[in-house]
Parts: sequence; structure tokens; C-alpha cells
Amino acid sequence: PKLQSRRIAGSGNPWDCQSDLVWLLDDQKNASLLRRIVDKDKMMCSDDKYPRRPVVPVMGLLKMLDDECPREPPLNCTCEMNYVAPDPDGVTLRPVTTINCSYRGLIELPEVLPSSTTTLLVKGNQISSVKPLVSNPYYRNVHDVILDDNIVSSIEDLEGSDWLLNFRILSLRNNYLKQVPTYALDNALQRNRNAGIVNLGNNPWTCDCLFTPSFQDFIIKYRQLVKDIDDVRCSSDSADDNSLTQIQTLSRSSVCHEPSEYLIRPLDLLNGILATLIIIVIGKLMYDYWSFKKTGKLPWLVAKMP
Repeated sequence: PKLQSRRIAGSGNPWDCQSDLVWLLDDQKNASLLRRIVDKDKMMCSDDKYPRRPVVPVMGLLKMLDDECPREPPLNCTCEMNYVAPDPDGVTLRPVTTINCSYRGLIELPEVLPSSTTTLLVKGNQISSVKPLVSNPYYRNVHDVILDDNIVSSIEDLEGSDWLLNFRILSLRNNYLKQVPTYALDNALQRNRNAGIVNLGNNPWTCDCLFTPSFQDFIIKYRQLVKDIDDVRCSSDSADDNSLTQIQTLSRSSVCHEPSEYLIRPLDLLNGILATLIIIVIGKLMYDYWSFKKTGKLPWLVAKMP
């Protein structure tokens, strides 16, 4: 028989889904060949990344990621589909995808991401705002964000957001954080069953009586999530006894100083003034009495009264 009439069985072969099998998706260019593959839907991947996953859907996800990957300047990111999990619907596949935009000189989070993005690496940039995690719909399914070595000084934009209720990893090491809304974070983590890592080390944390007690309670309560708790320290300040001290080890008295017993308090000063005035008045009365007894003259003030 002619080659064109032969049927091809694709199942049972060790397909490497990391290689270029995109031709399986091109029904126009490869129509005649694809018609001869009788069991295309039964072809399974055998590589380590996508074991026992159907070849055609996996290649479809890889092609979509390749088309959407922001690899062009100025982002210059790389994209990788790390794993493919079955969707709860039992029919489709759910990709686990990492977009790496680290050390690219970015000043803000990317505006557009591939639709399958679950992990975003943006280490070593000049990013200052986390607002896109809340306001940008492309970040709806981004559950892991690695923002180490940036210039983030506030995460208040995350307060009360759905993103904070669903994230898995939030890493903010080596940024400019001085304070965080501990109540909002605590409230979110009590409801977030996916949270796995919250890295906060090597930031210039404020150590005072207003912020530190609640923050210390927070990191100790969630020490299983705050993996770098040993690196969560007070900011460097040569005039502060707590400079670079681990916040988890601080005593309340070290940040909430009691007034010195040797300092004059306002109430003490007032009492001293009143006591002095009383002594002066009593002394004046005694002098006037002695003067009246000796000279018979009334005190000047009494003599002037009508």
C-alpha cells in the first residue's frame, strides 16, 4: 500500500513533551499526516515534567505560553511550564507556570503576563509598588511572588484584598519595609489555607512601642510561614540599643521605655511650685504678725484696704 494510506499508532511511545511536537497542533500544514494518526488523543508524555499527561493538550499549553511570554524588551523575561495538574473538572489540565523577570532593571511589575502564570520571579529590580497584585487582572492566578532585592517600602495596597487571601508565597527580603499592617496580615492568614511562605528578612524594621509589640506577636505566631524570622531585625541605627537585634527576641521593656525616676514629671513640677507658694504665703503671714506685735502697725496691704 501507498505511504499516504498507512495508519500510524502514536500511543505506547515515550513522547518527550519538552521537544518540538507543536506540529501536532497544525491541522493545516500537517493535515494529511495528522489524519493518519489514529490515536492522537491517547498519546502520553513520558518526560519528568509532564508524566502520563496527554501530548496534544500539553503541547497546546506550551504553544500558548510561548506566544504570550513577555520575552521582548524591555521585560526580557523567560517562561517555563513547570508542571501540569489535572483540573478539578476532571477534563482539562491546569498548568503551573513560572515567569522569570529577575534582574531586568524593571521599575514596576509587568503589566501583562501569560494567562497561565502562577509564579512570578522579579528579584533584583527597582520595583516599589505591589499594587498590581490587587488591581491588575493578569495577577488573579499568580499565587507565588518573589520580590526580593527591590525597593518596596509599603504593602498597604494588599490590605483587604482577595490576593492576600489566596497567595502561597510572598517573599519581600531585602526591601525598604519599615512597617506592615500586622492586623490585616493576621486576619488574612487566618483565612488563607494556601499560604506557605512569607519572607520578611533584611528590611529596616521600625522598633518602637507603637509598632513592634504587635509585629513581634505576628512573626512569632506565624513563624512556620516566616521562614527567615532570624533575619527580621531592627533597622541599623548606631544611636539605638536595639540596632540589628532580632525582633523575635526583643523584650517589651527594650522598646517601651519607662520614664526615668530621676526625670521631673510635669505633675511633680506643679506640686513643687504650689508647695513653694504655700511656704511663701505662710512666711509672709508670720512676718506680718511679728511686725504688728513689735510696731503696732498693720501690714501695708491691710492698711490700704477700705
